[in-house]
Amino acid sequence: MPVNKNAYLRYIHIHSQIKRNKYKYGYPTKQDLLWSLEDEGMKVSGATLEKDLAFLRYQRAAPIIYDAEQKCYRYEYNWEFDIPLTPEVIRMIRMLVHKLQPFGEAQEFKVIKDSIDQVSEHFSLSQRHSDDNFNKYILFEYTKGFAGRHHLPVIYDAIFESREIEFTHCRFDAEESTRRVLRPYILKEHRNRWYVIGKEQGESRIFGLDRISELAVTDNYFAKEKDDEFYDEVFKVLYDSVGVMAFGYPSEEVVLEFDKSQAAYVETLMLHRSQEITHLKEGRISVTMKVKVNREFIMECILRFGEHVKVIKPAYLVDKVKEIHKKSLERY
Repeated sequence: MPVNKNAYLRYIHIHSQIKRNKYKYGYPTKQDLLWSLEDEGMKVSGATLEKDLAFLRYQRAAPIIYDAEQKCYRYEYNWEFDIPLTPEVIRMIRMLVHKLQPFGEAQEFKVIKDSIDQVSEHFSLSQRHSDDNFNKYILFEYTKGFAGRHHLPVIYDAIFESREIEFTHCRFDAEESTRRVLRPYILKEHRNRWYVIGKEQGESRIFGLDRISELAVTDNYFAKEKDDEFYDEVFKVLYDSVGVMAFGYPSEEVVLEFDKSQAAYVETLMLHRSQEITHLKEGRISVTMKVKVNREFIMECILRFGEHVKVIKPAYLVDKVKEIHKKSLERY
């Protein structure tokens, strides 16, 4: 019995989540895969996901194993899922390439675009869909004109080639700039800002691209294959964080209480992957999560909800939010 198109799209997505997150601690769990599929418009039940995983294991010989320690799925060794490229699949790939436009000048993405164009010609997609206009049909979240956009392809190429980068960096709260040398490992996007994560003199560092100037790729190469532990460290830090400025913060239990007006919104919004919801009286909910209490968490998960949220624990966070509101009121 032939596999339908929707099933193949799910297989591709499941494969991509497992393969590209091999260094991400504790990801993907079964729930992560369900959420990820839902984000892509492919909401399925847990039973359907189990069937998809079984298909990949037994029909495609995918080396999927369950990591009991991290409670997630892994590939036992590198593996690729070969599928027939139908016109519909090619259209999806073209859409994803369009979304990656900020990387347009990076050599690898130029090659991808050329390859997609060649395959598209093979399927005569341009004739069948001459009115394609992704900017009209889909409103992507990224902002084309964000500060530091021109650094993306340069840093991406440096990461791909394992070469150090050198740049001038100026913090928002500093008057003077500093010259930095970084071994770049990861590019991370958060709320239309991009960040580069890497090592500086052996220590983990993160820099916002909008605060970088005078960027240059050096001739100094480094061996990333020896630094798998660094990827694990980064993903462990980001796993419990909201935003990216989370290095140096411990993970701790936070309990927030939301009133009826925000309960349904918070239930579907998912403030954090670890959140557990308890329904209270009068339509209120309690949200418990394990998270790093950094500035981004306070701004995005507490202050943005104004009078509709109350911090229950930890006690120091209760006092901190009280002080923030007190100072805000004094400004009026």
